[in-house]
Amino acid sequence: MRVLVTAALASLLALSGTAIFGSALSGPAHAAASAVVIDARSGSVLHADNADTRQNAPALPKLMTIFLMFEAFEAGTVKPETNIFVSGTAIRQPQPTLGLNHFDTISAGDALNALVTVNANDAAAVLAEFLAGSEARFVAQMNAKAKELGLTQTRFANISGAPHPQQFSTPRDMILFSLALMRTHPERAKGLVGTSFAWKGRTYQGPQSFLSALSGNSSANLGGTQPAPTVNRAKSTRSGDRDVIAVVWNANSPEDADRMIVASLTAAQAGKAVPAPAIAAPTPAGGTLVAGNWGIQLGAFSTEAAARAQLTAALQTAPELAQANLVVSPLSRPSGTLYRAQYKGVDEATARRICTAIKGAGAACIPLSR
Repeated sequence: MRVLVTAALASLLALSGTAIFGSALSGPAHAAASAVVIDARSGSVLHADNADTRQNAPALPKLMTIFLMFEAFEAGTVKPETNIFVSGTAIRQPQPTLGLNHFDTISAGDALNALVTVNANDAAAVLAEFLAGSEARFVAQMNAKAKELGLTQTRFANISGAPHPQQFSTPRDMILFSLALMRTHPERAKGLVGTSFAWKGRTYQGPQSFLSALSGNSSANLGGTQPAPTVNRAKSTRSGDRDVIAVVWNANSPEDADRMIVASLTAAQAGKAVPAPAIAAPTPAGGTLVAGNWGIQLGAFSTEAAARAQLTAALQTAPELAQANLVVSPLSRPSGTLYRAQYKGVDEATARRICTAIKGAGAACIPLSR
């Protein structure tokens, strides 16, 4: 059983690289190659080479969507056969998509399979809206789960994995997240391997072996239209009394990836865990938040979901607001209840500066005094 779980985890790690979600980065420039070796049982990092460099990680939003869907299945809040209406938001997602149409219905299980086999952004949006009410709220849920899992160098900004300055991860976080997914939902995670999915008369076949899918041909997952600019590898093996997994991201060629795999496994023979280096938190783009008795209001909305979505959206302009107190305050009126979207706990200068930036981005913002 241990060997099966280890192999399945290696497959999952491959999935988190390029196996089903395309290449690590889409442009001609990409992050430096990285290698990580872990003990599959303890999760200890036995070797790390350039493993803490922040980089775009298109696969992570899809993997986190899978994780949160598995949680929903386990909790019984949604079932695989639950039918979901497709919204206008879903059909506007960037490629690759399944080609869903507005007011189509698709089951939660089929949408998850489409995500795995096609990397379908429209299916991911369907699941996000169903679970959280909007993409913005689902992004907030993904960030909360990342924090809960200890992914200190991972942040989400969208569900498609499209490049965004506030969306990033590190190879170390990616491997630890994949391990958490395998440990928390082992049977469901192993079920991702070899997935096939039929939709409107067409059958989509996921990779039968994620490890073999990492042989430098990640473009096959984009319809075979583009060459893969980087190569990822994942290999499970035995090292002494350990089951270990070696993962390489962003190698320039299959040969370079193979050499890095061998070198990283050799370096891990000593069996000593490599602690993550201390990494200073990035300075927020808008400046440092100063605590105080002021706040800001982003508007009053007809639903709580809309208010929370606006609060989440404001973080893209003023990420330091993550340190403030988020408040959704109901306001009863004869015509119905409105929900005020507010951040509190800043000083006057910070409130005014942030409102100026948010209004400059085209949104409403009012400084609130004590």
